[in-house]
Amino acid sequence: METSPSRTIFLTGASSGIGAAIARTLVAHGHQVFATARREEALEKVAQEAMAGATGNGRILTGVMDVLDPGAQQKAVARCLAEFGKLDVVIPNAGLGIFSPLDQADLDDWMTMVDVNVKGVLITLHVCLPHLIEHQGLVINMGSVASRNVFPNSGVYCATKHAVLALGEAIRQDLKEKVASTTICPGAVNTAFIEQTKDPALLDQYRPGFKKGMQPEFVARQVLNAIDARGYGVVSDITIRPDFL
Repeated sequence: METSPSRTIFLTGASSGIGAAIARTLVAHGHQVFATARREEALEKVAQEAMAGATGNGRILTGVMDVLDPGAQQKAVARCLAEFGKLDVVIPNAGLGIFSPLDQADLDDWMTMVDVNVKGVLITLHVCLPHLIEHQGLVINMGSVASRNVFPNSGVYCATKHAVLALGEAIRQDLKEKVASTTICPGAVNTAFIEQTKDPALLDQYRPGFKKGMQPEFVARQVLNAIDARGYGVVSDITIRPDFL
């Protein structure tokens, strides 16, 4: 398949892990990325790395933003449109997981996962959809193997990722011929994702598995493939796993 023309992508959660890898990969393949996150210093470091590997029309701009702030998201999307002139793809990547047995969980941790993983995605989609419809764009949601399965000590996280997969399917059904939808569902990825878990015993249990997980660049390549597929077909969802699973 030939590489697609340069696209404009709005990306959340771009300061580390999978989001940072997505930003670098897309810019390296000639796409224009408006990358957002809460941590300015880390975000700027990712932008510098991305521009060092840029090719063709590849370019990155950044905006410091909390996905739970609708006004901040609207301003960020307005900046993206002002700088790049259009919006082709949105990737609501910001998310987190805090693992614990249900009967030992902190309610605030549950609410944080629901807020970021579901409400944050909803706000991003609500702000971006009118512009995506205008350009027959693409939504790439970041699901998980937890979008289809429930694992011990992560029930609420799994519930939030089930919701993300459902949203992707809703876009496919409700906005057919207007907006395409892809959901990427990775297994364990070698990032700092697990470090937000507070239970020391669970951290000791899960760290080795995540350490042996996929590199975030492998996930980013699936995002690139979904973007390149437009005009040939639509990758509605894809599950990827590390070699050991």
